[in-house]
Amino acid sequence: MAASVEEVLARYRPEGQVYRPGQKAPYSGTYVCDRGTMLAPVRVQLSRGEEFPEVRGLGKHTRWRGTNIQA
Repeated sequence: MAASVEEVLARYRPEGQVYRPGQKAPYSGTYVCDRGTMLAPVRVQLSRGEEFPEVRGLGKHTRWRGTNIQA
């Protein structure tokens, strides 16, 4: 049985909270910004309360997600 378009898209939606530049990190850890399929993701290590930066080329459209990776 073929999956509907909505079911397929739901598999690839990001999990968890998404943060924008200027927002404060809610906890210390590694955050990742996905820049698409052709560019490697950007990772940043922030302490609690530090501001999320803008990624060059994305500017205000930068979106960060928390990870469980400790780099």
